[in-house]
Amino acid sequence: MTNIVTGWITADNVALLSVAITFLIFVITKYQETRYKKLEDKKIQYLKLIELMQKTFTTVPIKDKDGEVKLTDEMKKLFFDTGSSLLLYGSKRIYRRYIFFREFTTNPLIKNCKYYKEDVAMYIMSDILKTMRKEVGLSMFNNIDDNDALAFFVNDISSNPIADEKRLDASFRLKMIRFELWVIERCHFIWLRTILTVVFRPIVSVVLIVLKYIVVIPFGRFMNWLFPALTTKKTDCREF
Repeated sequence: MTNIVTGWITADNVALLSVAITFLIFVITKYQETRYKKLEDKKIQYLKLIELMQKTFTTVPIKDKDGEVKLTDEMKKLFFDTGSSLLLYGSKRIYRRYIFFREFTTNPLIKNCKYYKEDVAMYIMSDILKTMRKEVGLSMFNNIDDNDALAFFVNDISSNPIADEKRLDASFRLKMIRFELWVIERCHFIWLRTILTVVFRPIVSVVLIVLKYIVVIPFGRFMNWLFPALTTKKTDCREF
């Protein structure tokens, strides 16, 4: 056994092992650098989202004659800038939560829902903040609840039984709103239309195009060659 181990310990094997270890260290280092750079990029974009939420909750809303909230040009630009940044650099979870936050007070399907309540939007914001904490590198052991996520700017919300009841009610309402939107989408058979559009329509279209150029057009040319007088007669009738 000792002879076998000694036989493997040669200058070539030691050199090969050192190269493999060096390459492995290089790969791990590059992965960590790329991951750190992505986290830094996310932090910059997430700060824009925090600024948007801060202005949303501190700015007095302007309403039109119908009672609908009217955005200023500054807020429209901020929404566009934040949304485009999250689309390019944010994760799928953050982007979807941002879309839900943006549509919560504007989507008629949500506003007409039985479980809709305007102040519930604050808890969508807390969900976004908690998701940000996870994505900037904090581990699952550093989780906080919704009230703690809002406590840095909302008074009397942490360690408050009444606030805990509101948090539970808001969590229930948000789940029911999402479920109702899911049911509405299924009732409109979007899944079936997706299958038809993505699978069957391309297949049928491809078959029809192939038949057109392989069967219909060659058959028409063959009929023109076989009955040239009939083709001439049709041309004369059109000119007439």
